[in-house]
Amino acid sequence: MAPRWSEHEDRILRRLYADGVPHRAIAQAVGRSEDAVSERRRTLGMPARSRSRSRPWSPLEDELLRGGTAMGLPAAALATRLGRPPEQVRRRRRALVGAAPAPAPFTAADDAAIAASWAGSRDVEALARELGRPAGSVRLRAQKLGLHRPTPRRRWMPHEDAAVRDGYERGLTCVQIAALLHHRTAAAVAARAAKLGLATFARAWTARDDLRLRTLAAEGAALERAAQLLSRTPEAVRARARKLDVAAPRSSRAGRPRRPWSDDEDELLALHRALNPATLAGLLDRSPEAIAQRLRHLRLRTGAERSPHHPATARNGPTPGQRAAAARELRDAGPRLVLAVARRLELPLTQVNGLARAD
Repeated sequence: MAPRWSEHEDRILRRLYADGVPHRAIAQAVGRSEDAVSERRRTLGMPARSRSRSRPWSPLEDELLRGGTAMGLPAAALATRLGRPPEQVRRRRRALVGAAPAPAPFTAADDAAIAASWAGSRDVEALARELGRPAGSVRLRAQKLGLHRPTPRRRWMPHEDAAVRDGYERGLTCVQIAALLHHRTAAAVAARAAKLGLATFARAWTARDDLRLRTLAAEGAALERAAQLLSRTPEAVRARARKLDVAAPRSSRAGRPRRPWSDDEDELLALHRALNPATLAGLLDRSPEAIAQRLRHLRLRTGAERSPHHPATARNGPTPGQRAAAARELRDAGPRLVLAVARRLELPLTQVNGLARAD
């Protein structure tokens, strides 16, 4: 059963919805589904946003839309080029050029041409132009005829997920992470990171981010608000403020009396243990530090003490993050420190000794 909406979540919903934030982003901010956000909006009596608030279409955009439609480009590709939602592009395209005609069914002659093309290893793009169809449609038809058997995608293994998480923690780019993995491209790493919830995790700070942090700190913004605007965790905002020698924004929850943990809250933590503590803090109206302490108390971070984004155990030896931690902490280390690092990283003592000697 989903937890009841809190006053804090309602405030977030009202503010983001009034600012024109998409439903998907609001759902991510409150940790709920888009349908739940829409239903809660209606329950609170908030009027639906009118479509007239969207950015007006310019003559140049209309011309680009007509040209892309004539070339047969899909709405998703045009939406990326125009910086608009795909559904908005589809509505505008229908208003400009009408509804797209339904594709004609494949004839026996089309099937014969496709069979001959696959037997002779003919260029699919040329065949698609000859048939007046998209190349993807031709491949799908060949697959249905039993002529085309695409190579199945390789499933992501736990040790590959751990490498992606470690790479984001170290601030590596997708190209650098892909170089650490075999048979994975930078685009595949980016897509997997988004699926794992790491799309904004451990990004390198830019000069623009630093300027925004300084401005927010000078304006007296709350820590949680600053973290939301910067797409960072509160801990990352505090750490960066210390590095910039800036007074860190103060948490809006500072000074609140401690309240006992309920069974419902513990159940939510158990179900979403891999989420960022800042996200869980927003859901439960608690501080990220309290969330991290409760996760440790319930032993929900066993095997993932270094980061909440490490639920999977790495294979094939230490992960890049474990190697970096060992190299950082084992400089001129004695036997006791080596033993402590081995226990914390959950690695065999012989393996940790090998990392220390390698360093």
